[in-house]
Amino acid sequence: MQWSRSVPRVLAVTAIPAVLMVSSLTSASGQEATGASEATGASVGKAVFVLDSDSGRFGGTRQALTSSSTRVSTVSSYVGQASDSQILSAGGQKVIADTTLASSPVAAERAAWAASSRFVDLSWPDLGAGRYTVYRDGVRIADTTGHSLRDTGVTAGGEVDYKITGEVGELGHTWGLTATVPRSDDAAALAKTASQIEAKAKKYTKTTVVWRSFIRQKWATVPTKLGSVSGCKYTKGYKYKGDNRGFSSKVTGPSFRAGLRGVVYWTKSAYDLFPETGWTQVYNAKTGKFVAKRKASTKKIDFTTKTRFDGKTRAVHGQIEATDPFCPKTGAKRAGIGVYYDARLARNGDFYVSGKYRQAPDSEMYLYGYTSATKHSTKAVHQSRMKSLLCLSQPMCELGTIGNNGGY
Repeated sequence: MQWSRSVPRVLAVTAIPAVLMVSSLTSASGQEATGASEATGASVGKAVFVLDSDSGRFGGTRQALTSSSTRVSTVSSYVGQASDSQILSAGGQKVIADTTLASSPVAAERAAWAASSRFVDLSWPDLGAGRYTVYRDGVRIADTTGHSLRDTGVTAGGEVDYKITGEVGELGHTWGLTATVPRSDDAAALAKTASQIEAKAKKYTKTTVVWRSFIRQKWATVPTKLGSVSGCKYTKGYKYKGDNRGFSSKVTGPSFRAGLRGVVYWTKSAYDLFPETGWTQVYNAKTGKFVAKRKASTKKIDFTTKTRFDGKTRAVHGQIEATDPFCPKTGAKRAGIGVYYDARLARNGDFYVSGKYRQAPDSEMYLYGYTSATKHSTKAVHQSRMKSLLCLSQPMCELGTIGNNGGY
């Protein structure tokens, strides 16, 4: 089944938990922060090139003067078809900054980076977290109470993946950025880096988002505790055929109970969604005799875009609610698969994903980047093993958290 849509909607940002650790450096705000051990190669300090998340500009309303009282000015801007960049200057130092997400309609998404050949300045919105943790290429490099810092542990001409997490009460937020470090800081090198950022982003023609929930076992039986209250037709004395597989990064093909494949195109505004459910097959537990099979409805499986098409970034929302076809479809006795997620996809491969899911059965989520018709990258965003079949009944388990970011 395939549907196509091109209706823009308003982005809903989902907060996600973040694990924060303790550490000793200073952020751009002058507040205390702490660096990771020397074994990580971390080297962090004050950021000068800081994005004002309210205005979406470097040297904006709140950051017209940084903590070092050095004014940040724009030397030149590069507005491309797939990305936006600026060359900035402060105190005689010039940097290249990727501003593609800086103009996001949602201020909470306006994290940004600015890089010279010797450092990367990171900045992110201050959402009220008591502490933020910064990771470089998966390794924690700092904790800070501010909302910016400088990382000098970079290599000229390289790329660096960053993740920033911040806890607000029991919830948190996550940002992911991939910085391109210029080979030198002269005007020609910075302009060439801007061209590289644009060329990399233009390689992508579409991005596919896939979620699948599947039963890892060959056979599954309904737990007695759930069967007695579920109201489902086949519980005691019956078994269900599973998908008999582990995690699979194939775009299509592996068996699953409920799945959703959404496709965002970077050269046109329309998008596609493919909601699917697999056959639920019931057998007699003692004799192994086939009893019945049905497919769950796809009416509550949906994928939508939530921002206008600009060829550079797109916010999307996905949700799956798939009730066992042999169980009540509504009410307290309802049982089934449930998930929802919000994602911001950038054409250059950066992404943020957050959401919640019912912790049964097993689940997996992937992003696939394409150049023309050829898939050239795969990112495993989420993989989780079933906590318990009891989790198919919502009151039995807390919802699990989906949270990932980076590049694909």
